[in-house]
Amino acid sequence: MIKKIAFLVLLCFTVVGAAQDYQYPVIKDIVTDNAGIFEREAAQALRNKLTNFETETTTQLVVLTINSLNGQSIEDFANKTFNQNKLGQAKEDNGILILFSNLDREVRIEVGYGLEPYITDIVAKRIIEDTMIPEFKEGAYFTGINKATDQLINFIKNPEALKKFKELIKERDRKQERIANILLLTFGFFFLITGCFVIYISGKKGLKIFKKFFTERVGLIFFTINILVYTVYFCFGVVLLAIIILACFKKYGYQVEPFIETNFTLIFCVSIVSFITTLTVITIINLVVKNKTKLSFSLFKSDYDSVVKAIKSIGSGNGGSGGFSSSYSSYSSSGSSSSSSSFSGGGGSSGGGGASGSW
Repeated sequence: MIKKIAFLVLLCFTVVGAAQDYQYPVIKDIVTDNAGIFEREAAQALRNKLTNFETETTTQLVVLTINSLNGQSIEDFANKTFNQNKLGQAKEDNGILILFSNLDREVRIEVGYGLEPYITDIVAKRIIEDTMIPEFKEGAYFTGINKATDQLINFIKNPEALKKFKELIKERDRKQERIANILLLTFGFFFLITGCFVIYISGKKGLKIFKKFFTERVGLIFFTINILVYTVYFCFGVVLLAIIILACFKKYGYQVEPFIETNFTLIFCVSIVSFITTLTVITIINLVVKNKTKLSFSLFKSDYDSVVKAIKSIGSGNGGSGGFSSSYSSYSSSGSSSSSSSFSGGGGSSGGGGASGSW
């Protein structure tokens, strides 16, 4: 037993040590194409553009392509690579990393602390979704990345352009919210009508079978079968109404899911008991108080044809509702042999700001 425990402890330390020794790419070129997706001339033109941008603004906009994330999330990989290479200037934290993973078909824009108020998560997300992903789907990887760098450079050098872009995002979000509200109202109205209709039919048919049971026209066995069927339909109607109620609560910021999850069984049982109790009370009042009928029961006597017809009618009544062992140390030289190796980070850091996308 002691040997097994010692083995497990040793295994844990081995795994932790392997994770700590993991080698992230060492970036020595402002454009590092380790995935080999760029043509030499295109990569050099992009390299010149980004180098000139850094000279003018001190902002380091770096492009890194890799073949695989080796099972890691692109968010964690980009953040660790960014901070390990200290992209951006130490005081300004003005670095941006565009990380492209070829085999994983994922891309991320990682933003340094100093630029997060400008290149916000939603701005980075829009650049990825509207500019990069459409090009990537056509196999135009360089074009998508090059266009994204143009946008980022423009936004950083031209605050007015960035302001207009953010306003455009807000307007688009408002339109999407209006569309979402229309869809919510449409589906909500449909669910509301359907739910109420199912509950109404369930109650109506349930009252009929209760009346037959209390007047000895239907025995206990067939009565039980019918009530189970109508109860299932009743629960279906309640679920439809519950969806609408929950959506309304969520729309206005109320979090009721934890309460529902905690008390689901209780709510379910209370709904069924309330349904059966209500049918029982209404039936007794109707028979005894209004019609002065004497209540009587039977265990086995049944009007078979009547029961079968009742079971089938519920369907016709509402039928319309129906590998870590690998190392990235070779990244420091691959994909950048044609350029100078004088690039290095300025001491910046990132807290995880940015956005990711896949295609």
